[in-house]
Amino acid sequence: MSIFSNTPHPLLCAFTLALLLSGCGGSDGGDNADSGNIIGGDSGNTETGGSEEDDSQETGSGEDDSQGDDNEEGESDDNGSAGDPVEESPAIFTTGMAALNDTGITFGANNDINGSNCDTGLLASDNVTKLAQDCSQGRSAQNSAQHGFDFSRINTDGSEYTGNGNYASQPWACVRDNRTGLMWEVKTTDGGIHDYRHMYRWGGLTGLDRTNPERIGDYYDDWNSLIINTNEQSLCGYSDWQVPNNAQLMSIAHFGANRRAMKIDTNYFPNTVDEFYWSAMPYRGEHGGFYAWAFQFVFANNKNVQRYQPSALRLVRAIDPITTQDIPQQTPDERYSIHDDGTVTDLATGLMWTQCVAGREGIDCASGSGQSMIWADALEYAQTSTFAQYDDWRLPNNKELFSLVDFNRVSPAINVTIFPATTNEYTWSSSPMVEFDQDSWFVNFKTGLNWFKGRSDTMLVRLVRAGIDDNQLAAVDVQQNESLIEDDGLGSVAGVMEPVDVHAQLLITEQGFTGDPTTGRNLPEIENAIAQLGKALFYTKRLSGEFDTACASCHHPMLGGGDNLSWPVGYDAVDVFHQFSPNLLGPGRHFNGSASDELAGYPVIGRNAPTIFNIGLIDRALFWDGRIESVSATKGARGTDAGIITPDSFNANTADSLVPLGASLANAQSRFPLVNHDEMRGDVPLENTHQHYRDMLAARFKGHAHWEAMFLAAYGSTNINFDLIAQALAAFEESMVFANNPWKEYVSAIKGDVSADIDALNYDQKVGAVLFMTAGDEGGAACSQCHSGDAFSDSQFHAIGLGQVGPGNGDNTLFVTNGDLGRQNVNGDVTQAYHFRTPGLLNIAQTGPYMHNGALSTLRQVMDVYGNPGGAMNDLLGIGTILNANAVFNELQNANYCQLQSVVQLMDKTGESCEQVFNNMNPDAVLNTRVLFRQSFSDTSHSPAPEIDINVKQSDNVVAFMEALTDPCVTERACLQPWIIDASNWENHPDYADNPEYILIGQDRDGNVL
Repeated sequence: MSIFSNTPHPLLCAFTLALLLSGCGGSDGGDNADSGNIIGGDSGNTETGGSEEDDSQETGSGEDDSQGDDNEEGESDDNGSAGDPVEESPAIFTTGMAALNDTGITFGANNDINGSNCDTGLLASDNVTKLAQDCSQGRSAQNSAQHGFDFSRINTDGSEYTGNGNYASQPWACVRDNRTGLMWEVKTTDGGIHDYRHMYRWGGLTGLDRTNPERIGDYYDDWNSLIINTNEQSLCGYSDWQVPNNAQLMSIAHFGANRRAMKIDTNYFPNTVDEFYWSAMPYRGEHGGFYAWAFQFVFANNKNVQRYQPSALRLVRAIDPITTQDIPQQTPDERYSIHDDGTVTDLATGLMWTQCVAGREGIDCASGSGQSMIWADALEYAQTSTFAQYDDWRLPNNKELFSLVDFNRVSPAINVTIFPATTNEYTWSSSPMVEFDQDSWFVNFKTGLNWFKGRSDTMLVRLVRAGIDDNQLAAVDVQQNESLIEDDGLGSVAGVMEPVDVHAQLLITEQGFTGDPTTGRNLPEIENAIAQLGKALFYTKRLSGEFDTACASCHHPMLGGGDNLSWPVGYDAVDVFHQFSPNLLGPGRHFNGSASDELAGYPVIGRNAPTIFNIGLIDRALFWDGRIESVSATKGARGTDAGIITPDSFNANTADSLVPLGASLANAQSRFPLVNHDEMRGDVPLENTHQHYRDMLAARFKGHAHWEAMFLAAYGSTNINFDLIAQALAAFEESMVFANNPWKEYVSAIKGDVSADIDALNYDQKVGAVLFMTAGDEGGAACSQCHSGDAFSDSQFHAIGLGQVGPGNGDNTLFVTNGDLGRQNVNGDVTQAYHFRTPGLLNIAQTGPYMHNGALSTLRQVMDVYGNPGGAMNDLLGIGTILNANAVFNELQNANYCQLQSVVQLMDKTGESCEQVFNNMNPDAVLNTRVLFRQSFSDTSHSPAPEIDINVKQSDNVVAFMEALTDPCVTERACLQPWIIDASNWENHPDYADNPEYILIGQDRDGNVL
């Protein structure tokens, strides 16, 4: 029989009902039998319910039913060739939908940009043949005006809507998708049961596994009243409303919707929110008992969300018969027809697939290995394939590829009996991502996530062809399923702990958090005489070449242990009036730039000044590129148990013989800003070696009674040398331990301390903590992948695609001028180009701007970088795509760069535009960033950024959690006083009697003492 026949196959229905899947439906009448453009459904009603604007249901009427089966009776479609003859058309297999919907994508893309229509594209390797993409196939290619969709508005009583289409003035109650046959609830603004503002925890009526006595995790009753009331009122003529599954939510996603718009047609689905929308499907991946699947229309992607996290809901009613009971499999064997030529036909969609991904072949795909390729090559591979004698293979679009996912399976989430040897690796679709010009959509078959990635990434390829005819529409369905109008009483009973605390407890235990990073560490106290000497040294300008800079100039406690600038200003500091002003710290501090090769006011230091708070918690390396590195990196030792490698070492693997054995990393680090021209040395010549210069600095303290007295109190001797200076500076810096934060209190409570407050974190912060500790492909933010341990750093080096937009580091290569190669500069390893040290996150909310280049002003922007590095770079620079060779910085596109404090004050000082400042700062920054971005995510990089997929609210929750890592002391002037020199205690400073101008007493640009 034809796959578009209205007469169901009895065996198929039996299989379907036995598996508790959406059934085939009965045949009440034969009125539709001759209508070639109607599929699915159960009714004899010939009414299609097409949208008033869309007459596509008339297209192809009267055509033979068999047109949907591209290989029926051995005949090919318009573009294909005959394969092995098929004796009988495959049967229909319904999943509650009549057909697969299109993506709505009507634009093409090349490697770097998206076009405005399908004319933009890629050429095959012959430079002549255009490669077909999503936009050139399917309903959207035939009906670009409606983007391939066919919706009808429906009134509350089930009649066709005849209003003006303006929901505010003439609302409608439901939307019927004439392609899939699904009917959707429309959310209201009236405060009633259907109001869009209602949020629900997961697991109420029609939630899958709810009736299973062996179910895992909590099931809440939050949405039960919505289902019961909707069914009692027979909304739009039906009383079998339910929570949709993943595929049904995907069906109405509009991947071609305008940038920054909801990826759904809001002309039909008004009041759509940027929250996740629940599906009925529990999550089967790791820690699945805490999660269920949801879908968001901000990007149009599905994701596992914590069940206890309130989310949105939109009800659906599907083609009968349906079941509210549990579905054991979503892609059972009976759904597919396997052919001897290595192809498979999906009886639900009509699509023909290759059983094996590209590179694999043979029985059970056991031969060969999966071949990964970039997006352009994947398109060409598909278009040029003649597998099984068909020449119309193509790369599937996002919805087609998504249709293979079985959300009741994981690792992989696909029927491996039908598609053997499928792995968890990403698989390309033909769908470009509208928001980010360099990205296209893929499916991760580990659990079934759909997301987007750069087109230069390599992924697996599975080919598709044929499918149900583009003009086919669903028949109007008559309800057979019973109404669900009573609560089942199966909701979970509340436990002793809140669900979010139970979830956090599991992750905290698994990842070994104790909450106290000082455990097992022998750290100095500020009252110690050596630390007091270090304090005096930290605030004296004697350690700078020109007596104009102190360590505190760039690392002041009241500025988060840094300077609150993107790029530090070391020696030769002036204020906005170009007056000598070395005590002005933070915003307002400018570099004089008096040399012939320097620009007045512009910084010359290319990297952000990291905080010195909790420096004593670091065991492996200091500086962004780790050029101060412990030989052993022993946990808790701070480098004191072995030698330390420095820039003065004989080579990158040898300890510096000038650093005493037993010295800490902070001790070794303090030796280098002093000898750096731009930071503290200024124009004073080195004359010989770094050590000779340090000895000269040490001599400045000899013969000064007050200084000698402090050295005597600290060391029992007045024999001053630089090793003692370094040791004292380290002691002072390492005494700045600020880790008594709400997170510490929370972890103590989680671990059973009855005196600790489990509500030290608020709810949003707890949710943020869970997201922070959860892997990206498990629905989390993946932060602890790198920010691990109680100090929140893995002490490793990573490339995250963050471009050098400041002064640069003076690194030049064949492709880069005045860039910053990061870790490569230290060890010469080209695979570690653009890798930088993972900073700790304690007190992170107080230590911005962020990242090695100081390019991000807020923690929210930091989250955006990890969510989409390319998109974040585009936003930073105000460009369409960083990969476009013709892209230039554009301040008119709201470039985030123009919001950086250092940039704002440069514009104030110079009167220049943001674009002028950008080009003056580093005219090669865009090119350098483009090179960096390509290399960071190429196969040569050993540290690709983690893939995360979280929405705005979830990102805000993670930021809220990071704010809970703040020790209250670092926000209180009185608490920080022991580490600050100011007018209240400067009389005790050794320089006070002889040279008080050498004492740095920090002040802000308003003249207030820091």
